[in-house]
Amino acid sequence: MKFSTSDFTLLRIRCQKCGQHTEKIVTVLVGKNAISCGNCGGRISLSTPTNKILIAETAASCDRIGEALMKGLGLDVTEPLKPSINVGN
Repeated sequence: MKFSTSDFTLLRIRCQKCGQHTEKIVTVLVGKNAISCGNCGGRISLSTPTNKILIAETAASCDRIGEALMKGLGLDVTEPLKPSINVGN
């Protein structure tokens, strides 16, 4: 996966059962149908039209921002990031 600001972006999604919000990182939400409420454990559907749009548009926006940041730093956005520290060697 290429660098994206969605790696660090939280979405707050409201539970229909208890009314409280649960925060999750965007990359965790993409491709899932539901998550559990952090407060009551109820099922929060991510497949509603509103949640689908919210997640897709936020992830797309984060990808655009991440690409702009990489270009601004002069890094090649087509190559995956390589770790800057050798661990275990």
